[in-house]
Amino acid sequence: MSIKKLDESNIEEALQSLGFTKNDSKVLLTLCKFRILSPADIAKHSGVDRARVYDSLNRLIEKGFIQKEPIKRGANYQVIPIDRIFSVIREEYKKKIEDTLSLEKVISELEIGKEESEPRVWSINSRSKIRKKVKELITSAKERIFFIITPDLLMQELGGYDWVLKELWNKKFSSDIQIVIALKYNELLKEEIKKLLKISVMIHSIEGDNVIPFGLLITDNQFLLTTLDSVREAPEYTSGLWLENGTPKQIVGYEHLFKHFITSECKSIQLVQKN
Repeated sequence: MSIKKLDESNIEEALQSLGFTKNDSKVLLTLCKFRILSPADIAKHSGVDRARVYDSLNRLIEKGFIQKEPIKRGANYQVIPIDRIFSVIREEYKKKIEDTLSLEKVISELEIGKEESEPRVWSINSRSKIRKKVKELITSAKERIFFIITPDLLMQELGGYDWVLKELWNKKFSSDIQIVIALKYNELLKEEIKKLLKISVMIHSIEGDNVIPFGLLITDNQFLLTTLDSVREAPEYTSGLWLENGTPKQIVGYEHLFKHFITSECKSIQLVQKN
């Protein structure tokens, strides 16, 4: 809203948002208009009851925003220059902002046993929620992505492989993050896998005809573990666990599970130069 378009009621509301009471804002605005007035005239022009005017005058004097004439009876009241009033208000807000920053730091340091706190583990269900969480974890990763990709994420019948391999390609292409993945290879994936290998994504092919019992995505200090729910025309992985903001101690076991899987169940895929 433009300042020029504010009427007096809007200005009073704005002053109240800065910490003035309703009556104080009316009294201050009246003195700003007339510069110097008696309490009776202030009550007349502001619409504030005369008894309440004295309360507001005392509060505004205490803030240093108005001055009283140095006479005992029938004294008038005068407002200080407007720029000085708002300079004081800005300094008060600046101090409050500095205080919030200090308090934020001090209170955060009061947390007891950060490293020993229980992991925040969440249950996650349904294919759409799992795919959404996979995208979120890949997007937010900064240091590493270890990913055992379940067949349902790569099947055309269940949405195709484009989205997940493209997410990984975009992430690696735009950063120096470590990415290691394991997947069930088929010829449809050949060109996409070549693209990933060319930008130094490490890829392992899951060997054998056994159904993969689980999927595992580890990104920095989080993981998403999905389990095999049923084997029909296609295997389904629609339930799992998500660890949020874990500590190294809480995630190390899943790192070992990932490394065991790719060494015992997989073979490395590499680019071979043609003769």
